Amino acid sequence: MKRYKLYKKVKPVYCNFEELLANVVLPLVIASYISYPILYFLGIGSAIFFNVFLALSANYFHKDLKKYLPVFNDRDSVFTPALSLFCSFLIIFIILLITDFGFYLLVLYQKSNEFNIFHFYSWLVILFGLPLLYYALKLGQYYFTKKYQDLEFVNVLLAVNYDSDLFLEINKIQFVNTANRNSSDIKITKNIASYSQKEFMAMKTKSRHYYLNKEGFREMVQIPFNANTVLLSWFSYVEHKYFEVEIYFPFKKFIDEQDKCSTDKFQVFRGRETKPLYLHLYSNGGVKFFYKDAILIDCPENKEITISEEEKKIKFGMTF
Repeated sequence: MKRYKLYKKVKPVYCNFEELLANVVLPLVIASYISYPILYFLGIGSAIFFNVFLALSANYFHKDLKKYLPVFNDRDSVFTPALSLFCSFLIIFIILLITDFGFYLLVLYQKSNEFNIFHFYSWLVILFGLPLLYYALKLGQYYFTKKYQDLEFVNVLLAVNYDSDLFLEINKIQFVNTANRNSSDIKITKNIASYSQKEFMAMKTKSRHYYLNKEGFREMVQIPFNANTVLLSWFSYVEHKYFEVEIYFPFKKFIDEQDKCSTDKFQVFRGRETKPLYLHLYSNGGVKFFYKDAILIDCPENKEITISEEEKKIKFGMTF
């Protein structure tokens, strides 16, 4: 199986300062002010015990804290629920200890008139510098990845449809630049619901009108610059045939059709979106890509691919 560098969607670095203040900063300040008299009158051992209690309570009751530890909420994470719970407790406990260290230095200064400037500045760097550094690194990573994607991919509104008498399930739509192996990563999250003629006529007029005008897939996708191949696969329930095709994609012609007056058509669409690109699927494996009245690809038919019942079950979740 060929390996491609798939497009990876990145989200802007987002930080809700009001939520951060309410869910993290304010609770830390309150906990530290409570820890201060405990440190002063009862000592370090009592303060550690208090922080253990706080970390356990926060981990169990304060559900909003989990959003600030996304690695433990990731479905693909290797952490089991029990390990995730323990690690989140450990992180909260360490943060509480780091915060209280500043008050420990204050208590030490008040009781013995000792003040270690190195420990104080180290505490400031750890408490404030590390979160700022993490935020700066995430911000830099986002802008670096976004810049790369703007240079290597173009945003395209892809609309897929087919004749209403067909019942198709689309498995894959993938645009590939075979030179640098950049590839789109299009998730087919929905297919057109299909109905028999009897079921369709039994629907209310509004529903019939809705489904007659509904396109199977219409989403913003990202295709590589200079993509020269498109990979398609789908199953036709009416024909009981599976099609898997690899077709040459005329990327330059598509860009030329977008803005014929531009002197640098590739530069114009860096980080921007183009006009809709339409894909229409026909019976016998027919494929047509077009933009407005300009036909980019017209392949009237393709040979069906023989696949086993087991492969059908894997690809489409059912047997036929």
